[in-house]
Formats: sequence, C-alpha cells, structure tokens
Amino acid sequence: MNICLIEDDPIMGETLAERLALEGFGCRWLRTGAAAEAIDPGERVDAVVSDIRLPDIGGPALFERLRDRLGAKPWIFITGYGTAAQRDALLRAGAADFFTKPLDMDRLVRRLRSFRAEAAPRAEEACDCPLGVSAEMKRLYATVNRLGAHWDTVLVTGESGAGKEELARCLHRISLGDAAPFVAVNCASLPESLIEAELFGYERGAFTGAQRMHRGKFEQANGGTLFLDEIGDMPALLQARLLRVLQDRTIARLGSEQEIRLDVRVILATHKRLNDEVRAGRFREDLYYRINVVHLRVPPLRERPEDVLWLAQRFVGDWNRTHPTARRMLTPEGERVLMRQRWPGNVRELRNTIERACLLSAEEWIDAPLLATDEEGNGEAKEASTAAPAEPARLEDFLRDQERSFIQRSLAQHNWQIGLTAEALGISRKGLWERMKRLGIQ
Repeated sequence: MNICLIEDDPIMGETLAERLALEGFGCRWLRTGAAAEAIDPGERVDAVVSDIRLPDIGGPALFERLRDRLGAKPWIFITGYGTAAQRDALLRAGAADFFTKPLDMDRLVRRLRSFRAEAAPRAEEACDCPLGVSAEMKRLYATVNRLGAHWDTVLVTGESGAGKEELARCLHRISLGDAAPFVAVNCASLPESLIEAELFGYERGAFTGAQRMHRGKFEQANGGTLFLDEIGDMPALLQARLLRVLQDRTIARLGSEQEIRLDVRVILATHKRLNDEVRAGRFREDLYYRINVVHLRVPPLRERPEDVLWLAQRFVGDWNRTHPTARRMLTPEGERVLMRQRWPGNVRELRNTIERACLLSAEEWIDAPLLATDEEGNGEAKEASTAAPAEPARLEDFLRDQERSFIQRSLAQHNWQIGLTAEALGISRKGLWERMKRLGIQ
C-alpha cells in the first residue's frame, strides 16, 4: 500500500516516514502542496496523510484540488491546532479521518491498514478464481471452467466443511448462470421415511397427511441444478430409484403413475470414500459407476494454507457488509494465529471462528486470543484471559515475522501473481522472489 505523506515539519515528517516504512507501507514524503500537485497522474497512491497547515497552501484546499486527479483515495488530515468543528467539516467534505498532534502512531497505522482491508473485497472480485488463491483451488477452478455446460452429473468429494457446496454453486453459475434454480438437499438430514417424498414429490392423498400436491426437489430444480449432499448416507432402496432418475431424467410423484420429464443437472457430494462403501455393500456399485464420470475432490484446508488468510478476510468482509456499524479487522497477531491452526473443521470451522470473534470483540481490531482454538480443534474460543502468543524475543525475529505476514497478505490480495505483487510492494520481481525464498514462503 503506497502512502503519500505531505508534512513540512522535518522531524514529524521523518518520524512518520520511518514508522510507515517499518510497518511495511510504501511512503513518499512531500514537504509542500506544490510538490503534491506535481505528482504524476500515473503514480500509484493508495492513501494520503496530510498536515492541515502547509507553507504554500492549506490542507483542505489541497484536498479539493487533488481529489479529481487522485480519485477517491482515503485522505487523513493531521494537525496540532484542530477543533471539533474543523474535524466535522472535513469529514463531511469527504476526508477519511482527522488526527491531532501529538499523534497516536499506533492508531494511525491501524487506520491505514483498515483501508487495505476494505479494498480486499474489490481485490477478491477481480480475482480470477473465486474458490481460493492456492494452486490446488486454481486447478480445481480450471477444471470447472473446462466442464462449462457440457455435463449432466458430477461427483464432488471432500471432508465435511471443505467447501463442496461452494464448488457446486460455482459449477452451476458457470454452466447455467444465476438465473437458473439451484436446489440443495442434505440427504443425511432427512428422515428415511420422508426423503423419497421430499426428492420426488407426492400427489394429494398419496399417504396420510398429504393434504395437497407437493413438488419434490427434482421438480423444483427443473431447468437448473440439484445438489445432493451426503449421498453416502442415502438408503439402499432410494439408491435404486436415484439410478433410474439419473439414467432416464424422469420422475413420478408418490401416488401418481404419470412420468415427468426433467431438464436438470445433478451434483452429488459426500465426505465418504464411496469405493469403500461399495465394497462394504452399503452403496450400489452400478450407481457408483453412473455418478463417477466426473469426479472433483475438494482438498481440506490444511492442504492449502495459502487460502486461510484469503478466506478469513473474505469472511470479515462479509461481516462488515452486514454490520456496517460494527466493523472488524484482523491484527497481524491474529493472522499469525489463524495460519498456525490446522483447521480440522475446514472452511466451516474458520468461518465460525471469524464470526464468533467478530461477535465477541469489544474493539474494531480482532486480536489473537479471540481467534485461538483449543487443542482438540473443536473451534471453541479460549477464555478471554488466555495470553496471546509470545512475541519473538529478538527484534530481528519480530521484523522477519512482520515482513513474512505482510508479503503473504499482499500475495493473497493479488492472486499470488508475482509481477502484480512486486509492483504493489514497490520492489522488483527478483527482489520479491529472493524475499520469499529467505522467509520460507512457498
């Protein structure tokens, strides 16, 4: 993130420039308004920190002049003579924040980091792969794109909570678009006595309690996609009927002999190893071969650690969009805690951990204790009194951790594209590669 610092005081300017550089920001220090007005329009500026009193122009007037040239960049004013009325007027005019001297440097750094976090959803929207930034998820997304609209039945496997339904929705959007219906059914959650009626529907009077005709999930998904989750738990008798439907693409409601032809795509998912279920006699072999034409495996989160921070920022962004008056951000210490977890509950556990931390945090910034999970990995938050992980004892180790965390976040925000990340960091591609090698970033 590149900061344009406009400060005429040499001591304050040097102090701010050094602190911002230590925090991992790119910083260009200018001493006059004229120097700021001479900025090349092609130069990257992500935020501006400006004194209100400059030797040649007032900060508010400079803000008005540069707003069109720089675009809607966050602008923070700093002053030693600020008043509440001045602050309110500047915020109404579009300034992002207002700080009085002596500066609270930690708060200023947190505020600048919040701008980067707010830009993360836009970076995510521009990301080529909506499933993650890891090589595994990019390969999976490439396969989904190759399938396009040329499929009718797909098998998705993976551990519980790994993101099988998210992959199914992605495949649906690519092949049919958002306008077509997408109907999801968890076969394990339906009682055996009701699952057939829920899937295929029934006519009025088909059984006791059938007061009206009911369209089943297959009919509801007609023209779109039906997602059947946990098919490994489907009763044996229903497996035979499902095989017939997949072959003929026709159904008959309970209590009716009329065949209904369907135009529906079916995605089936399970966390079980179906070939083992076939050998054990719990899953029909002919059904297994019918659905195992295209098999997509979603890797668990522990096999793609590059996705942890990307997903965490995405979930925090979801919270902020839903709760604009209770915004949350992750601290670097919190991010390190997330990266150290094994996440046996996969993406679902990570999502729940972030949501719980957002709920329980009393401040805007979510720190390490709220994100730590217990040793059993069941996702329960530790008591608030739990001590945060100890910082490295040596300054060299601390700066190394900060540098690694910053580069990993930047790589994730830029879809792990070395050229774009190097440009954003203000270093060469070779320099970034050397830093990644030195810091052990794969």
